[in-house]
Amino acid sequence: MAHGSLRPIKISFDSLAGVDGSARFSFGDTCTALASVSGPIAARPASEHPARATVEVHVRPLSSVPGTAEKLLGSAFKGIIESACLLGQHPRTLIQVVVQALSQPSSALVAAKINACSLALVNAGSIPMRGVVCAVVVGLRTDGNKTEFILDPEDETRLDGTFCFALLFGIISGSFQGKIPPSEVVWMNSRTYKGTSISLDTHKFKLATELARTGATEVWLRMRESLGGFPSTADGEEEMEV
Repeated sequence: MAHGSLRPIKISFDSLAGVDGSARFSFGDTCTALASVSGPIAARPASEHPARATVEVHVRPLSSVPGTAEKLLGSAFKGIIESACLLGQHPRTLIQVVVQALSQPSSALVAAKINACSLALVNAGSIPMRGVVCAVVVGLRTDGNKTEFILDPEDETRLDGTFCFALLFGIISGSFQGKIPPSEVVWMNSRTYKGTSISLDTHKFKLATELARTGATEVWLRMRESLGGFPSTADGEEEMEV
């Protein structure tokens, strides 16, 4: 069984000094993240790539200094951002993304961070994109043979586990303008709360994925509303294929 709805989504664009784009994203009142984007800027010789831009992501916790968890998230976010951007159009440059937690850690906060990154990239307007990544959390609760999936659960500790899904929605021209474009899962991470691993058969995983797609589509629609629409794919740019 799958059910639930997203908490109210809040989006704002903070005019941070010294960056090209920034955005704040919230699920409700207790899950907020802030992201900023700088670039393309000159890359250090040691990190520049001759054929594409280099992506660098820094994840900062609510308090204290970044630790192992933030470094792992930074690596995951790097891959997610690379899947959404046309890096080949700016070789030998750097795209720097900084993500700041403004709430206590949770799976939903990870999704909020991803969404804030996507919005900051679009807000910057300086980085060609093949799509926009939207993320949501699906919770899992089991009772005997009964399995229940919950979209955007607020109290994650009462669950058996959570799945954070990131889906890439294409930015494409032509007949899809004004409609919801195709999407694909580009990243998924699971978290357990009862000390046991999460194992889903193909049917149950499909249910979780489709619930995530429903939620991510709602996030995409809110993003489009907040931005007044997404940019179209320019002639000659790569379109997303699903």
